Amino acid sequence: MLRPIGSAPRYLKSEFQHYLGAFLLQLAMMIAMTVIPFFTFQHLGGRERAAAMAYGVQVLSLGVACLLSASFISVLPNVLLCCLIGSAGFGVFYSTAILARNVISFCVLTGMAMLFFALAWPALQSWLGAQRDAALRAKSFSYFNLSIGIGLTLGPFIAGLLYGVDYRLPFLATLLLSIVSGLLLFALPHEREYFTSVPPVCPAELNVTSTLQTDADNEAYLYCGWLSNMLGWGLTGAVRTVYAGRLDQLVQQGRLVLFSPSLPLHVFTAQHGPSAATLYSWMQSVLSLGFFLTILVMGRTVRWQHQFWPVIASLVLLGGGIWLLADSHSLIVILLCHAIIGAFTGFGYMGSQCYSAANVLHKHKRLALNEGFSHSTGFFLPLAFAQLGTWYGITWPFTHTPAILAVFIALQFLSLRYAKRNAAAATLSTWNV
Repeated sequence: MLRPIGSAPRYLKSEFQHYLGAFLLQLAMMIAMTVIPFFTFQHLGGRERAAAMAYGVQVLSLGVACLLSASFISVLPNVLLCCLIGSAGFGVFYSTAILARNVISFCVLTGMAMLFFALAWPALQSWLGAQRDAALRAKSFSYFNLSIGIGLTLGPFIAGLLYGVDYRLPFLATLLLSIVSGLLLFALPHEREYFTSVPPVCPAELNVTSTLQTDADNEAYLYCGWLSNMLGWGLTGAVRTVYAGRLDQLVQQGRLVLFSPSLPLHVFTAQHGPSAATLYSWMQSVLSLGFFLTILVMGRTVRWQHQFWPVIASLVLLGGGIWLLADSHSLIVILLCHAIIGAFTGFGYMGSQCYSAANVLHKHKRLALNEGFSHSTGFFLPLAFAQLGTWYGITWPFTHTPAILAVFIALQFLSLRYAKRNAAAATLSTWNV
């Protein structure tokens, strides 16, 4: 049985310190990302397309850097140094973006910040992944996901409050939180001192028939997981950037109500009620809450695994949510739609993570590909939505998303059929190595 070196209090303290560092770094990133649209609108002279480009450059930088760093992070003598350099570099470069006076300079500075973030994020997970016992590692990662989920949920809300006081405060908060996070992570004990290792389980001790079937199912659903994750993060990026312009329009025109146009209860305008930036931060918090709660539920059961009906159900629910979001003037309905989008993103993220990590021989490469693919769609889909919105009206891409999802369901089905034909042979080949 794998056990941490040292006393129980030291073990608990180091674990909590790791989760706290991860929470603060995720919180800093969400605060930074949340202010992109309205900082672009109000201080850089851009609109939806410029905000989508700024967001896209950041997620693409993060994705490419994660792919490039994956090959050397795991072999570094001390990954905690990457946590310190990456966290501090992210905070410094992102905070200097406040000095940008145009979209291009903002993209350069924030893109550099994401390169540093990509250095820290895999490194802190690598430290936790040194836990060799599967059950303990799963428990540790569940707490890790809980900590970053709280950061995802609180970040937009805090960003909105700070931005409402002074637009520079979110950038200052990003700097301070990142530095504190880097120091906390760097102060952790070295993984070789903290964890002892145990020999891997011999395949002869396993139920080989059951394991082969499970591995074949994991291989079959790998592409479904990747496709869902790509779609989820792409639509999240579109909502975070392009829909911010729609929200700004509704508030400026006095057309956003609390409940419904026939029973408004309250009308949000530029002069009365929270600002558009504050309302936007509420929506992003609800989106992150949907993401967080979905992962929390999926982590408590495996019944959703190796089943195609949850994929279909989630896509149908997503289509309905996007269609309602397109033309809604109700804040309550808009918040509900954001929760649905967040839930789908969480579903795709959790599924892709589980299926990518299932094959021990390929998990590192597949997890890296999963990150790279999802961040690539997070770059291209917001730009596509912004361009379509420029041509046909800002609500057009959201109104027509359900039709695209119908094609996507067919693509999922075909990918599953293709994968099932190859999964069994590939799994047998892996076990015969």
